[in-house]
Amino acid sequence: MSKKSLLRGIIFKEENPSEKQKASNEVKSSPVVNTANVSIQGVADNKFITMLEEVIEKNNLPGQDYFEFKQAIEHMKSLAMDEKSKFQTAYTVLSLQGCKKDILLSSIEKYISIIQEQKKEFDAEMQLELNSKVKSKLDEVEKSKKEMENLSKRLNDLNSSILCLSQDAQTEEMKIRATEANFKASADIIISEMISDKGKIETFITV
Repeated sequence: MSKKSLLRGIIFKEENPSEKQKASNEVKSSPVVNTANVSIQGVADNKFITMLEEVIEKNNLPGQDYFEFKQAIEHMKSLAMDEKSKFQTAYTVLSLQGCKKDILLSSIEKYISIIQEQKKEFDAEMQLELNSKVKSKLDEVEKSKKEMENLSKRLNDLNSSILCLSQDAQTEEMKIRATEANFKASADIIISEMISDKGKIETFITV
């Protein structure tokens, strides 16, 4: 259930050369900021939430379970009923089709594990992006610094290279970490909602 091609196509859209050159020119005069200890607070992104919901839909278990239960709840969103009544009504209807409370609870756990697996795959993808767009540039910075020590006549050119590479690494890292934080926040919202629903099912639905 790898999402690497999806991640690269949707999340990490490559900039065309002219855009990358423009961005590079714009940051040349900016000071270098150390991002090693920067903590980014993720914000739930509808793009990620929709993507994760589609992942759950594609992995919908056979029969009537939490997926169909949640759909039933969503279909009653506009009805003038309290949440408990909606849960109980949805359960009553689905129970006629073989859905039981233990099936709801166990399927929630299954779908949570699917989202957790997506988070692991996303973390791996983030590491590849960091290595590709950040580490390689920082390694080049170190190489340039060593050249500076031995080739004083190229001092001005190497200083320019170091500044450009460092700023490029900083820009790419902040974009990647922001994307990572947004994805995790989106995944956490879905997991939190399912955990909340699990508690409500246990409280509202008595068998």
